[in-house]
Amino acid sequence: MKIRLTLRQLEIFRALADTLNFSEAAKAVHLSQPALSNAIRKMEELVEAPLVDRTTRSVKLTSVGQELLKVTTRLLHDLDDALEDVSALAQGKTGHLSVSAVPSLAATFFPEVLRRYQAKYPNVALQARDALSEASIQALKTGQVDIAIAPAKPHDDELVQHALFRDRLVLICRADHELAQFNRVTWSRLWPYRLVSLATTSNVRHILEAEYTQHGTAFQPAFEVEQASTLIGFIMNELGIGILPASLTPLLNFSGLKMVELGSPEIHRSICVMHLKSRALTPAAQNFLADCRELAHKYAQ
Repeated sequence: MKIRLTLRQLEIFRALADTLNFSEAAKAVHLSQPALSNAIRKMEELVEAPLVDRTTRSVKLTSVGQELLKVTTRLLHDLDDALEDVSALAQGKTGHLSVSAVPSLAATFFPEVLRRYQAKYPNVALQARDALSEASIQALKTGQVDIAIAPAKPHDDELVQHALFRDRLVLICRADHELAQFNRVTWSRLWPYRLVSLATTSNVRHILEAEYTQHGTAFQPAFEVEQASTLIGFIMNELGIGILPASLTPLLNFSGLKMVELGSPEIHRSICVMHLKSRALTPAAQNFLADCRELAHKYAQ
């Protein structure tokens, strides 16, 4: 037969076991003394044995009462530990978090926010990956990651997108290139020169195609590469000029290179931290999003 004691009954019994005084125990659990006596009596009925020996001068636990106290202490201690675990999870101090970021941010903003987050929440199991914009968003939609950091994706109703900062595009050329004499050039000045472009899967590539089309010029890069480091290598070897996000340039070796501002118009892309509208953010993810927003002002341009 199962003995069904409630948590409240166990708390009442432990108060009596701790004080061995009905009056003091009643005060400790906010009951009247008769109510506490009645609660103990009901417990004794449930376990079918006396729990305390009462005399006019003292209260002592019976052997059954002593055994029940061991069980009660263990259960309440385990419950306290479990509730602390739940509280830590609810505050985002524990749990799991998986984040993806585009390569141009995976070497600058992303590791900085990861370092800040991990210092504040060392007990969160954190996974990080870098992937191009479409791949990052796809990983988000398929549940492989909880959060993605990528350029804004207009007209996507599945996403909640929180703008972080604007990332402008800049021209990269050799220091001895004709365009290196300028601090700023218009887009139309680029048309005569061979261009090394990132591949069609890159968000920057899509922006370039749209800008060239808007100016009535066919977008025909001399070379297409996957990585920014490859693009820089091509530029260094006089194979063309290139256009990259400014957020990436702090990591580049500009020995022999020149960064030139682009204008008329100045092109920015909006960098966002995003998650799925259909999936509630975990507390750990909410904390990460807050850290992204706090750090974003440093990268605002």
